[in-house]
Amino acid sequence: MDWLEIARGNVPGFSTTVIRGHNPSQTSASGYVTIAEMGSVTYLTTAETMNISSDNAADDTGGVGLITVLVQGVDNTGAAVQEVVTLNGTADVLTTNSYLRVNNMVGLTVGSTEVNVGVITATASSAATIQDEMNAGEGISQSSTYTVPLGFTFYVTKIELNCAKITGGASPEVEFTGQARSGGAGNCWIQLFDKRLDTGIVDELDVILSFPAPAPERSDIRVRANVSTDSTETRSRMYGILVDDLAT
Repeated sequence: MDWLEIARGNVPGFSTTVIRGHNPSQTSASGYVTIAEMGSVTYLTTAETMNISSDNAADDTGGVGLITVLVQGVDNTGAAVQEVVTLNGTADVLTTNSYLRVNNMVGLTVGSTEVNVGVITATASSAATIQDEMNAGEGISQSSTYTVPLGFTFYVTKIELNCAKITGGASPEVEFTGQARSGGAGNCWIQLFDKRLDTGIVDELDVILSFPAPAPERSDIRVRANVSTDSTETRSRMYGILVDDLAT
């Protein structure tokens, strides 16, 4: 398989996928936490519409910040759904689709700052839990969670793990664990890898797989971290190929 041609979109049914996770400040008391901007993820048991909003009024039509954002995820059946939402500053904008999982938010059109000025959140309209978050100035959400859409298989090829001490104090020890489950809520999480970093300032570890690891349709994937010291920043990047099952 020609990876370059897949990345260029020239192989029907195959696409490259990057799952980005970032927790800007994790505490030791929290134990294992999914690596995400909002610090944790509460999985929904049924699909809901999402309230999309910023914490800054500049992210609005006519404002200097983000104007439109692409929301991507899966519905109650696990099928892929997405839509473009026009922001209204700090006011909630309700999505048209209902989402069991929000896989990603990507900034599209912007004002003069060319980035999102505030923190953009996707909050479940009924459960009131944040399902995805985009930090100010980043233009894309950062959560290590991903749910494979119906009719697709995700093949993991590489995982990057990173940690850093962002304030003074002792050097953090960080244990990372990658987990997956098939079929969503009610099914057991299976630990796929367990790695540890001991760092004074910053350290990074690549997990190179001997062969691509398949995650079938409706599989939930996540990377979690447990830190020994407060104010520890954790990051993960998971690379892979999303394959339409009808194309194989």
